[in-house]
Amino acid sequence: MMSSSARKEEEYDDDDACMYALLLSTFQVFPFILNAAVELNLFEILSELAPNGAYSSVSEIASKLPSQHPQLHNRLDRMLRVLASFSLLNSSAVVVDGDKVERLYSLSHAAKYFLKNQSHNLAFFSNLNCHPALTRVWVNIKDAIVDGGIEVFKKVNGMSVWEYMVKDAELSDTFNKAMAGMSATHMKKYLEAYDGFEGVSTLVDVGGGTGHCLKMILSKYPNIKGINFDLPQVIQHAPPYPGIVHVGGNMHETIPKGDAIMIKAVCHNWSDEKCVTVLKNCYKALEENGKVIIFEMIMPEEPDSSNASKLVSVVDNSMLLHAGGKERTEKEFGKLCKDTGFTTYQVVCRTLSVFGVIEFYK
Repeated sequence: MMSSSARKEEEYDDDDACMYALLLSTFQVFPFILNAAVELNLFEILSELAPNGAYSSVSEIASKLPSQHPQLHNRLDRMLRVLASFSLLNSSAVVVDGDKVERLYSLSHAAKYFLKNQSHNLAFFSNLNCHPALTRVWVNIKDAIVDGGIEVFKKVNGMSVWEYMVKDAELSDTFNKAMAGMSATHMKKYLEAYDGFEGVSTLVDVGGGTGHCLKMILSKYPNIKGINFDLPQVIQHAPPYPGIVHVGGNMHETIPKGDAIMIKAVCHNWSDEKCVTVLKNCYKALEENGKVIIFEMIMPEEPDSSNASKLVSVVDNSMLLHAGGKERTEKEFGKLCKDTGFTTYQVVCRTLSVFGVIEFYK
């Protein structure tokens, strides 16, 4: 017979499980709340109102928005409550005018990653993930699972994501800004943990976007000659940086020569077959005893409930739908190394649990 304490424990566990299931079934709401906050510059407004982390009232925040109407205070407060419940804002309730409760808000530490005036921000990544061309793909995820031959983004939008960005200047601009912000966020942490650029003469950044990562690397290693390599339509927007030459081209055809080649957040865009093509081109472009430096998330062999495991699993599915790519385990990176002619590989270091630096040696 079940004891009273055991029954209470079971009831508690079931209540907790039920609440978690309810939350998951509404999870699609939060990214759009977050993106609306980014577009309304709410994080910048709070930062300006209270630069030292003090609290601001909803009325103070609302007064900074471009349009005013009778429902603004109430509707804004409802959005801010969501952000606070996800720990992006701190909140405090005070009683005013006798019995009226007013909520006050301030930025949490995590919210600072959504301030657009910082180079290492994720604001544009939020914009990217909520772009209609990407969001309308998600309703077709079942098709991607049951139909192995389908390219979901192409089915929904009539062309691949890369072709779409050539035609849609707004999406292309958002993508480039998102990648620059993501790269700055990650590269700062990589440079604290990784010293493999020491002694490199010529460093080629394959898929380097507008060159921000190379700029950060050269600020620490000024003797390196940097070659930023990406598609011509990306390179045309790259600003000049000391020590960096921007080169347009196609990584699936040929890659500029160097004694080290870095590929950051590129392998996950592609299937194994297309990755092999890119890495073989890297092999050809490398000098003898050169190395390829891969910066990617490394998928754990077994998922768990950590934020890191959730992130890599979600991004893996995003890559499947939007680009036909995938995140990889260490063993899968090892197979890519073997299949592309490199002698051996090493996971040199990790940051934020799942972000790794992997070196392939010629």
